[in-house]
Amino acid sequence: MSTDEQAQGQASGSVPHAYRNALFWRWAPSMPKGLTSSFVTVLYALASAADPAGRVRFRDGKAIRIKDIATACKADEKDVRRYIQAAIVAGVVAVQGEQRRGRASLYVLILSPNPDWDAAASSLSSTRRKSRQAPPWLSEKNGGVTPELAETENGGHAPELPASDHEEERGTHPRMGSGDTPPFGSGDTPPNNPGVAKELPQEAAEVVVQPQPSGAFVVHKIDFNQDDEHPEQPLADFVRCALCHTPMIPRPGRTTHTHCTERTAS
Repeated sequence: MSTDEQAQGQASGSVPHAYRNALFWRWAPSMPKGLTSSFVTVLYALASAADPAGRVRFRDGKAIRIKDIATACKADEKDVRRYIQAAIVAGVVAVQGEQRRGRASLYVLILSPNPDWDAAASSLSSTRRKSRQAPPWLSEKNGGVTPELAETENGGHAPELPASDHEEERGTHPRMGSGDTPPFGSGDTPPNNPGVAKELPQEAAEVVVQPQPSGAFVVHKIDFNQDDEHPEQPLADFVRCALCHTPMIPRPGRTTHTHCTERTAS
């Protein structure tokens, strides 16, 4: 059954036609404030989708799903389910057959002479979904303003760690060289002290005396023309060895080198 055919079947004398008239002229004006316009819109949608007998179903007998009703109302599916449940409590909608989870229920329009709208309002109030809590700055009138951090001139000071008892006061500079530097050279700058693990006071420094030689350092020039045994004697006064006939230092009672004498004796 198409939409046009179903609308033609809802002519004067049908259940949906009488349902809409009662909703327009009697029910909506007498509803309490707890029943919103969205609730009334869902009732109109049910009357528009029902067949002439007031059953909210297609021509083939399949029930119209709540998802389709929510799409027609431009409403949330969970809210539509709440509104239909409130209409059932009020006595203007009923369920034909057994309700099963995962299966569309067949809703039927009821022309109640005296609907219990207070019970419907109580049902909507008890099933109202809790709204998400807004941030503190949005709870004020007109939405409030976003929070702002306190600012000081030139960007303020860099954070400082508490100093130990045994160390001296360091002022407002950061302790390490990895702190933030405000732009344009304003504010504090981290200390530039590479390679120093801990500062020592100037009075604690000691002067270390380097060891010095006891006498003056003298470079002696080696003369390779001197005799090996007596390099301190000049070669001007010499005699020749009686055995090897090479120059030797003259000594009393000696005519040969010592090594020449030992070699001959051996």
